[in-house]
Amino acid sequence: MQRKQAIILGVVAVVALAVIGFLLLSGGSDEPPEASASPSASASASVAPSASATPELNAELLDRRWTVLFVGLDTDSSRESRGEAVNSDAIMLVSVSADQSEVALVSLPRDTVDVPLPDGSTYERKINALYGEEGLDGLVGAMEALYEVPIHGHLALNMDDFAALVDGVGGVEVSPEEPIRDPAAAGIDIDAGTQTIDGPTAEGYVRTRFDQDYGRMGRQQEVIVEIFRGLVDRDRDLDVRSLIEGLDSLETDLPLDDLPTLLEIARRSTDAEVRELIIEPPLITFEGDRGDGRGYILEPDVEAIREAVRELIGEA
Repeated sequence: MQRKQAIILGVVAVVALAVIGFLLLSGGSDEPPEASASPSASASASVAPSASATPELNAELLDRRWTVLFVGLDTDSSRESRGEAVNSDAIMLVSVSADQSEVALVSLPRDTVDVPLPDGSTYERKINALYGEEGLDGLVGAMEALYEVPIHGHLALNMDDFAALVDGVGGVEVSPEEPIRDPAAAGIDIDAGTQTIDGPTAEGYVRTRFDQDYGRMGRQQEVIVEIFRGLVDRDRDLDVRSLIEGLDSLETDLPLDDLPTLLEIARRSTDAEVRELIIEPPLITFEGDRGDGRGYILEPDVEAIREAVRELIGEA
């Protein structure tokens, strides 16, 4: 897949995740959606719109920049049963300009440390541990403080649901440029070249660090995009509702009552100019072990990162 195509489809992926949240929250009732609905609400909450209703677009939402944080969690049922900590191993910002002419994508490595927080303090541990301590709200706050841009919505999925989505769409097509051999750490052993992989293999594909975090971030994006291409492909014989109802880990605060507007934003963004930023050297000024108990870490140049993000997204 061309890199530009992947990023454009990343916007569609975000909207598709909004669809997932919408389906999860739907109770089959004809009651209108409630404002600010999220999976933390009561399971009996009814947010499905009337089948006969004509959706109207939210002009205010449609005419401003829209920025969403996607979080991939490294936990699964096995890790949960052992009581292991939950880490956020994929932290990706997707931002669409107010006129839908530009799309920006920003990816932050999981081992980044010394990230500023909204209260003026600094999170000195690896950023992937913050979710387990303060949840999505804490992680969103840290990303807003680091990038100095507002985040309008967030969503997260764990590895079990990630693999289920891959299998649910019949596997995903990937194109590694070289063989990936990491059977011990990630359970993956595949050849180079275009091929279709199943859920467990895809899980290893996005988790292996054989080429460090920078390469892994590219693979995470590649597979996420392929999953949601399958979910929104009308030519596939896929029971999306059944698949989505099997997900247990989805967390989102996307304004699902504005789903038609989110879909319109994605449609208008199809021909957008795509700009991407992976936080890597020289924005990362140190990689290694300082001997301070934190292990392998990446130290960011916060001011340089903010300047790079401002060039992509602007002040707001």
